[in-house]
Amino acid sequence: MIAAAAIGLGIWQLGRLGARRALNREAQATRALPPASIVAGRSDSLASNRRVRVSGAFDQANEFLLRGRLIQGVPAVQVITPLRIPGLDTAILVNRGYVPAPDATDPGPVTWSEGGGEIVTVAGTLLSVPDRGDGKPLTRAGKETWNTFDLTAMRARLPYPLSPFYVVAAAPDTGVVHTIRGREYPFRAEVPPLDDGPHLMYAVQWFGIAIALLAFGFLFVLRRPPPRTIE
Repeated sequence: MIAAAAIGLGIWQLGRLGARRALNREAQATRALPPASIVAGRSDSLASNRRVRVSGAFDQANEFLLRGRLIQGVPAVQVITPLRIPGLDTAILVNRGYVPAPDATDPGPVTWSEGGGEIVTVAGTLLSVPDRGDGKPLTRAGKETWNTFDLTAMRARLPYPLSPFYVVAAAPDTGVVHTIRGREYPFRAEVPPLDDGPHLMYAVQWFGIAIALLAFGFLFVLRRPPPRTIE
């Protein structure tokens, strides 16, 4: 019975692998489309994984920091800044990339501003803002950092509506503003890769457990002594 359950779990993981690959193909096709525009209140059809060009002004006063990041072995935070789009009430978050932070929480007093409040154009890829309730905002030294995106909680922090999408800014766009030890910051983040995830590995593990259980049961039956006869 346990072996049958393990086989069932392995088949379930294969089903999840197939569903993930189908979503990856759809996402890849979306990423291959020409960039859509959100400029001066006009927007094309938008969806997660769509490449876009967005014009607006960064709202540095209301940006978020995602803590606990690493970039090429360097502790860092990610800077997430709302972009106010002319003609639209709704802002869109822009992942402007990594800046160094010795404790991966506090980047210090430096202002990692871009655009200086002027209208800039950001090129990047749209992704859905996660809303799993695991943002875990933490305040240290007067600065609030987050464990990850949290759409509902972030919307509650902002004085204006927030899009359910955010932009992973590509380089180059508005230009970097700081150089530290020969590296320019913010160091742009990459769009998450479209991979198979852990499902194939989990399926192999479950099938391996099932095979081991069946083999153990077979050997147990073979080695079981024959029933004793009473003369």
